[in-house]
Amino acid sequence: MTANERARNQDRRQRSTTPGTELGGMFPRAFAKDYVTIVRGDGSWVWDGDDNRYLDAISGNQNVNIGHGREAIADAAHEQIERLEYTSSMLFANEPAMEYTEKIAEFTPDGFEHTWLVSSGSEANESAIKLARQYHYERGNEGKYKVISRRRSYHGNTAGAMAVSGFPARKTKMEPLFANFPKAPSATPYRCERCDGDGGRACGRECADAVERLIQDEGPETVAAFIAEPVTGAANAAASPHDGYFERIREICDEYDVLFIVDEVMAGFGRTGENFAIEHWDVTPDIITGAKGMSGGYSPIGGTMPHRRVTEVFEDVEDGFQHGHTFCFNPASAAIGTAVLEYMDEHNLVSNAREVGAYLRERCEEFYEYEFVGDVRGKGLMLGVEFVGDRETKEPLPETGGEFQSLLFETGLDNGIVTYPGGGHVDGQYGDHTLITPPLTIDEELADEVVDRMHATFTDLEGALS
Repeated sequence: MTANERARNQDRRQRSTTPGTELGGMFPRAFAKDYVTIVRGDGSWVWDGDDNRYLDAISGNQNVNIGHGREAIADAAHEQIERLEYTSSMLFANEPAMEYTEKIAEFTPDGFEHTWLVSSGSEANESAIKLARQYHYERGNEGKYKVISRRRSYHGNTAGAMAVSGFPARKTKMEPLFANFPKAPSATPYRCERCDGDGGRACGRECADAVERLIQDEGPETVAAFIAEPVTGAANAAASPHDGYFERIREICDEYDVLFIVDEVMAGFGRTGENFAIEHWDVTPDIITGAKGMSGGYSPIGGTMPHRRVTEVFEDVEDGFQHGHTFCFNPASAAIGTAVLEYMDEHNLVSNAREVGAYLRERCEEFYEYEFVGDVRGKGLMLGVEFVGDRETKEPLPETGGEFQSLLFETGLDNGIVTYPGGGHVDGQYGDHTLITPPLTIDEELADEVVDRMHATFTDLEGALS
C-alpha cells in the first residue's frame, strides 16, 4: 500500500450528517438534504466535526485562492475592524477602499484604473449591466439597454445577472421573473455546433459572428453590452472558446458601439495562470467583473472594473452612477482584499497557478482511462471534466442529473476529496461535469494528491455505474 493510499484510508472515517430540517435557524439550500458540517481549515485541507480530513480541490467555492487559515489575513481583518468596521460610501470615503482599489489597478490590465466595490459576483455583474446602460444613456443612446450573453453561462443569482445567464437549471423555476435577453451559442470546442471541436481559429471567428447576427436582429440601437466568461465556471466546467473568438468579439463590439463585459468572477485574480483569464487572448474588454478570489474567501467582496474609456463618460455626470448598496466599499472587506493581493504577490501565486496548473492539467489526461470521461479541459488551476455515456456520440450519462452528481460528491468525500459536480449544460437538463479548482498555493505533490484521490473516486464511480 502506498503512502497516498494509507493517507486516504486514514481519511475514511464515519462521517456524521445533519438533516436540512435541523440546521438551527438556517434556511438551507435544500431541506431534504443531509449536510456534513465543516469545522476548520488549514491550507488546502478542511475537517468535519468527526475530524475527517478532506482535500479541498475546489477552494471552498472557487474562492479560497490562497488557502485556509492564513494568519496574515486574520491579522489584517482584526486590525481594521478595531479601527473602523464600516462607513457609508454614499456619504464618505475611507482609506482601506482607496488603498485596495489602487492595488487592484496595479493588478488589472492597462486602462483599468478604478473599481466599484461590492459584496459578491452577482452584484459585480449587476453593477456592470447598470454601468453599461447608464454609459449609453449619458452619451445620448437612450435606446441601448439589452445585454447579449451566451448559452451555457452563469453570471449570478440577482435579477439582472440571472437574466443574462444561460443556465436553465438555476432559473427555470423563477421564470418569467427575469428579462428575456438574447443568448448566443456557447462557442466552446467540445460541443461546438459548427466544427465538433476541430475548427480552430477560423471556427472561433465564425462562432463570434453569431453574436454579430444577434446584434443585427435585435437592432444595434437597442444593444448595450455583450457579456461572457473567458473560461466558463459552474455552467460548463472550465470550457473556453476557440482562439480567434474573443478577438472577433472585440471587433464586433467596436463596430456596433456595444460594451464588452468579461465576467471574471471565478476565473479572475490569478486562477487561470494570468491575472485575468481574458489575458490569455490579445483582447482588452470594456468592463471586467471579479469576486471570489478577490478576498480569498475571507470576506464577501466583488468588484466592477471599467476601462478608462467608460469611466471618462461619468466624470462630468453631476449625480454620478445611479447605483449602490449599503456595503459598497466596505473598509473591513477592503483591508482583507489588500492583504490577500499582497499575499498573492509575495508568494507568486499567479505564476504558481500557471506552472502547477500545467502539471495538473497533464496529469488529469489520465482520466481518459475511464469510459465515462468525455473531455478534460481548462487553464491554470481552473480545470474541468465532462462525463458522457458514449464518447463517440457525446451522449450524456444515462444516470445524468442530480442523482449522479450527488453520487460523485459523496464518493469524493469517501475518498477524502471535495468535488464540485454540476450539469444541465447539454440541453438545459442533461449532462454532467465537475470542476477541479484547488487553491493557487498547491505544489506538484498536492497536485498528485488531487489526481490520486480523483482516480480513487472515479474507480468507485465506475463500479457504482456498472
